[in-house]
Amino acid sequence: MLNSFIHFQDSQLESVKIYSYNDEGKNSLEIAKLTNISDSLKGTSKVFVMIPSQLFGFVEYENKAGHKGEVLKANVFTQVEEQLISDVSSLKFFYNPDLKLASWIDLDIFHSISNTFNELDLEIVILPEHFLILQNQNIIYLDDNIFILAFADNSGFGGSTEILHEYSATLDINAIDLNSFQLLQEKQSIKTNFFKESQPETRSLLNLHTDFLNLKQFNSMNLFSRKISFKFLKSKLKLSFIESFALAASISIILIAPLLINSSLNFSITSYEDNTIQIFKQLNPSFKRLIKPKDQIDDLTRDIPFQPIVSSQNLEALGYIEQLADESIESITIDLIESTVSAKVSNLPAYKLTFFKELMKAESVEINAENLRQGPEGLFGNLIISYDPK
Repeated sequence: MLNSFIHFQDSQLESVKIYSYNDEGKNSLEIAKLTNISDSLKGTSKVFVMIPSQLFGFVEYENKAGHKGEVLKANVFTQVEEQLISDVSSLKFFYNPDLKLASWIDLDIFHSISNTFNELDLEIVILPEHFLILQNQNIIYLDDNIFILAFADNSGFGGSTEILHEYSATLDINAIDLNSFQLLQEKQSIKTNFFKESQPETRSLLNLHTDFLNLKQFNSMNLFSRKISFKFLKSKLKLSFIESFALAASISIILIAPLLINSSLNFSITSYEDNTIQIFKQLNPSFKRLIKPKDQIDDLTRDIPFQPIVSSQNLEALGYIEQLADESIESITIDLIESTVSAKVSNLPAYKLTFFKELMKAESVEINAENLRQGPEGLFGNLIISYDPK
């Protein structure tokens, strides 16, 4: 298992030092850009991101009422409003009940750091840098270029050693003697005029990292909260480009399909309503509003006279008309209600009448020729055929 500690080397938070330690006690140091951090952390299982403590604001706060969320945040900021130089909406707020410590940092700065590590398939721990030397007492760590300071109330500060003199003046105003701090030095050769009465203890950053790992208390102090993202899933599942594309397409389909279905249903409903309204307007041009279609259509059609429906079986009469096809047939009248076919004939030869009668016998119909009269060239009058509709 490989643990890595990340310390920022510039105020723009672009360059970092990466201290890595394996289970056998071997360590390594690498300087890298934050934008390429994933390449430098290959093989790492857990990474500790130490954000410079000077970027935070701190206050000791005991949450006796057990408030949470925005209520707790509002109560803390009310207590320190004179110290705030930024709008509270631009700050990321944290509270550690074990340390009774409230803290805050610029929201954009924290999200920029957090989002960088959120994509990595690693166990991430983000902490203020002074947590490395947190011992419930005033303590300061010095190397050639930087100092890290932790107070007894668990708050902290840090920065370049060039501002240490200016910062010590601020402590004097608050009646805090820098000489009263326990002094930890990266190496014995570091010289300073601020700690004439202190007995320095040589403690390298490597020693601080090792001691911190042995505490096993960092999980309760962690400021990082994982947000599931596509890049993290890709990193977690070790997907190839094709697999990543397929996963993205699948997720897109799952997310978009319900929207498309809903849109299609809405279009169908709108189309149905428009067509229904057009039908109503055809029935009643003054129609304006559709409320209860069934009741409204009943109202519109209530006074329309009932039209008798002619059975398709009555159309069998057409078959008899076909059999009467002859030049002596002047006209044919069909009475579907009486089930009769009346043919007006003129100059119909007697043999053709006999032929019609023989033809109709197979159809089970009656031929009434009583209205026919003999003329000089044949029969004339009305020939009536009666049939039984099925």
